[in-house]
Amino acid sequence: MKYGDRGPDVHEMQEALINHGCPLPRHGHDGHFGDETLSALHKFEKRHDLHLTTKKTNVNPKSLKALEGDSRDDDAVPIPPTRTIKDVPLYDLKDEPWKERNPKKFKLIHGKPVIRRAENITGITIHQTAAKYGVAEYQVNAAGGDKELALARRSLRVACHVMAFHDGFVAWPNPLHWYVQHGNGFNSFELGLEIDGNYPGVMGNKTWNGKKSTEVTESVILAARAAIELMVIEGRKMGMPIEYIHAHRQSSGTRRDDPGETLWKRVVLDFAVPVVRLKTEPTRTLGKGKPIPTKWDSNGKGYY
Repeated sequence: MKYGDRGPDVHEMQEALINHGCPLPRHGHDGHFGDETLSALHKFEKRHDLHLTTKKTNVNPKSLKALEGDSRDDDAVPIPPTRTIKDVPLYDLKDEPWKERNPKKFKLIHGKPVIRRAENITGITIHQTAAKYGVAEYQVNAAGGDKELALARRSLRVACHVMAFHDGFVAWPNPLHWYVQHGNGFNSFELGLEIDGNYPGVMGNKTWNGKKSTEVTESVILAARAAIELMVIEGRKMGMPIEYIHAHRQSSGTRRDDPGETLWKRVVLDFAVPVVRLKTEPTRTLGKGKPIPTKWDSNGKGYY
C-alpha cells in the first residue's frame, strides 16, 4: 500500500490512525491515501520512532504492525464504546439543503457557516428547548407522510448540532464543525445538544415560562444519552478532543433552568460522566452565566 492508493486496506489503516489519536478531520476514513492520511501516518510514525513513509515508497511494514496494536497512545483521547446509540433511531439530516435552515442560527462568512478547527472543540453544551415540539399537517406531508421524520426535520431550524427528541429518537441536523450560535460563550469551542421539552429548573417547581412541564421519560433520557455518545464518537473521529460537558446556564444570565435539574442528573451525572467519561466544571462560568447549583450537583455552588 502506498500514497495515492484507494480501497478497503487504506480505509482500515485510516481507522487505525484515528483510533491511535491521529485524526483525519478534513476527509475522515474515506479510503483514499492522500496528503491528510500521509500527514497522520507521519505523526504516528514519529511518535513511535519509526521510519517515515514517503510518497514514493510503500507504507513501512513496521508502521502497519504498530497500528494493529489494541493499545492507544498515552496522549490519545479514547473513543468510548457504543452502548446506547444502537437502541435509538437516528435521522442524519446534515445533507439537507442549506435553505431548510435558519441562517440566524449560525456565524456566517460569505453566506455559509464558519468552519471551526476540530482541535479547538473541547466539549458539549447541553440545552433544553423549553417547548415540546410538534408538527403540522403540512410538515408531515412535506416529509412524505412520515410524522417522526417531519418532527426530526424541525431540528433544522434549531441552533444545535444534534437534537434529542422526547419521543425517543435523535436528529443530526448540522455538521459538527459548523459554528452554531447555540451557547453564548461556548459557541466557538463546544458542540450544542438540544433536548426536546419544557422542564423545570428544579424538580417539582414551575417552568420558567409558566407553561406545563414536560414529563421526563426514559425515552427522552435514552435519546439524550445516545446523542452525547454520538457527538463524542463522531467528533473525536474528526480530531475534536471532546473532554467536558457544560450546562447552557453556565454561559447565560437568562437561561437559569437550562437544561434543568432532572436532565443534568440523569443525562450528565448518571451517564456522560461515568460512562462516556466526560468531565464537568460545575463552578465555571462565562460572561453572566451561573454555576451549577448544589441542588443539581453536590459539587456545585450556591442556590438555584
